[in-house]
Amino acid sequence: MFESNFIRKYEIWLFYVYIPTSYFFLKTPFILCLVVFKTKGTMTTITISKTELLNRLLSVSKIISPKNTLPIMDNILLDIQNGAINISAADYAGRMNTSIEGVLIDNDISICIEPKKIIEALKALPEQPITITFGDKLEITIKYKGGKFEMTGLSPAEYPKEKDIEGATKFVISSKLLLNGLDKTSFCSANDELRPIMNGVYFDITTGQINFVASDGHKLALLEHTDSSISETISFVLPQKIANILKNNLTPSDELVEIFIKDRFVRIEYKSDSSIEATLIEGRYPNYRSVIPSNNDKFLSIGKSDLNGALKRVSVFANPASSLVKLELTNNQILVSAQDVDYSVAADETVTCEYNNDSMAIGFKGHFLTELISAIPTSNLQMSFSDPSRATLITPIDDKSEDRLVYLLMPMSLG
Repeated sequence: MFESNFIRKYEIWLFYVYIPTSYFFLKTPFILCLVVFKTKGTMTTITISKTELLNRLLSVSKIISPKNTLPIMDNILLDIQNGAINISAADYAGRMNTSIEGVLIDNDISICIEPKKIIEALKALPEQPITITFGDKLEITIKYKGGKFEMTGLSPAEYPKEKDIEGATKFVISSKLLLNGLDKTSFCSANDELRPIMNGVYFDITTGQINFVASDGHKLALLEHTDSSISETISFVLPQKIANILKNNLTPSDELVEIFIKDRFVRIEYKSDSSIEATLIEGRYPNYRSVIPSNNDKFLSIGKSDLNGALKRVSVFANPASSLVKLELTNNQILVSAQDVDYSVAADETVTCEYNNDSMAIGFKGHFLTELISAIPTSNLQMSFSDPSRATLITPIDDKSEDRLVYLLMPMSLG
């Protein structure tokens, strides 16, 4: 590789020079001279599928923030080395990396490109091979059938470097498990500047078990998974933004995902050619088990779609400021109601359920309750209560999964 690059970048001239024989120390009047001249410029050319490049650019660009502290992070880094295109994007929260192997490349180069224009241009192209040429002055030409795009890149000198994972703690889980854990919990995380530790998904890993937890103080999600192969004891909070990006990139497969933890930093490698890095949220996560009640003694079983449909219809008439929805539990039925006194509107609906206990009325924020019920993976669910002022638990019924899923929702005062 060095020889081929050297020959591309330089011209080598060989010629003889006549030296008078008066220079007694020379045995011959001719000596061989080698002169090296640098050529005017070096071009790097790659040929790649339009769709393959577009999909990778779209994938990593999701991490880029609208307002970055470093202007260079508005760009995507292309590091073209040894027949592979390594594509990276970054922001304050972390960095995404992906690579395309087996690409036709005639030289190595690293360059930063502004992603918006190239992504929009590639979206408008039908699938076809495209040829991209990079000049030594960072000029870029993208040629396709019948036309070309031209733009200018930036030097990657100031682009954030990848973190070193040497000496990191490593553990492995399936893509399916990680996706399920994030999908069932991340929507319950907070967006609280005063308590940043709540702004993500808490991974609580002990020998034989991994728990995914998220809470905003009003609602809480917990997914417990037992796995005898887990031997590590680790805990960390993955930022919500990174969790959401991962959800969109993982697949529900048995493919293994490698997770590396080192000094408030995590690197997650998936799909054999992609990874995401994140700075972990510092602080101590609250004792989530202490807020999950163990003495709820009133149980209600109901069809998920029946309750969810009633809630969506009735909550339209709730006060927009409070979103208060009232549930009145009596023998084998539940009355769902809401009202907005300011506009003199109200609604109520009766839904059949299984409930054989003391009558009780309890209030919830309507969209919180709907959100939790929608996340239940089974057609039936159970709600357990203690009294109208204490936390309610929502769990699936007839769940064939080995995982234990629990949602907690704090009630509202009916005043």
